[in-house]
Amino acid sequence: MQRGSSFVKEHIVANTSFMSYSQMKAFTHSSLYAHYVFKAFDVNSNGAISFRDLLVTLSTLLRGSIYEKLRWTFKLYDINGDGCITRAELAEIVVAIHELMGRRAHQVEDDRKAREQVDRVFKKLDLNQDGVITIEEFIESCLK
Repeated sequence: MQRGSSFVKEHIVANTSFMSYSQMKAFTHSSLYAHYVFKAFDVNSNGAISFRDLLVTLSTLLRGSIYEKLRWTFKLYDINGDGCITRAELAEIVVAIHELMGRRAHQVEDDRKAREQVDRVFKKLDLNQDGVITIEEFIESCLK
């Protein structure tokens, strides 16, 4: 087994490789959600998950404080990375989660349920009702 910086440099997962893992039989409806998870794991936003990115993310998710975990979750939901979650971004995440769970048999009903979920969650998280959820609102709401 390789050790040191050469190991870290040579063990990088590109988005295409990550997405191919998500297509395995057990995860047939996961490609959209996998894309968002990939972006959240990609700490440097360079289109690849390095070994360091993996360690930083796993450390955050497994050993981080509740604030660090919530910040990571916010990053996952803030699809365009602009520092706030819009209703459209939240809707994309909800649809991705529905697809991950295989809920596509009755699309009209699923779309209605997804919209209702987005409305409920957005109402709870957008504390000042300005149409976007900031990191501060997200953390404060989640800690209630």
